[in-house]
Amino acid sequence: MTAQDLSPYLSQISKDTDAVYAAFSGRLTLQFVKQYKEFGLKDKIPLIGNGTLTDEHALPSMGDEAIGVITPLIYSEVLDNAANKKFVKGFRAKAKKAASYYSEGAYTGIRWIAEAIKMVKGDVENKPNMLAALKNVELKDLPRGPMKLDHYGNPIQNIYIRKVEKVGGALQNTVIFTYPNVSQFWKSKPEDFLKQPVYSREFPPLKS
Repeated sequence: MTAQDLSPYLSQISKDTDAVYAAFSGRLTLQFVKQYKEFGLKDKIPLIGNGTLTDEHALPSMGDEAIGVITPLIYSEVLDNAANKKFVKGFRAKAKKAASYYSEGAYTGIRWIAEAIKMVKGDVENKPNMLAALKNVELKDLPRGPMKLDHYGNPIQNIYIRKVEKVGGALQNTVIFTYPNVSQFWKSKPEDFLKQPVYSREFPPLKS
């Protein structure tokens, strides 16, 4: 979307809506959350969204309009574990800004590759061995928490439900619930899940 004014879209939200889910990143996160409040919806309909809606790179540019927004993501800067505290301290000292989903993701990627290189004792030219090592890496001390890959190469990791709060005068994504070790299949058996059609506007069907 490139719209400068989101009110035509906000005006279409029914008054009896249970909640609004917003999926934005970048400039539009600031615009949408601000206009959601200006349009009088903040105190009437809960706002939830994708993780980047209130990512730490955006929070410093937001005001009280962001308080109460709930999002799920694999990371929050205020995760209470030793690895994250060390990462945040080091990142803030170097970058002079908050650690975010993006910065932690880059760090985890490098850690993952480095661990695989150790597993093959530096022989990265042996591609089959290197690829096998990348698939078999398991890290338990990441800022985001433990992570490994499933049989299909997708991550198994914690998903955090976060709520924007103001603490010490600054906005943060407070973790209010944790789903541990979530796979791409959630609670389904992989073989059953893979038999289903791919996600689309028609599937899964909307239940009214």
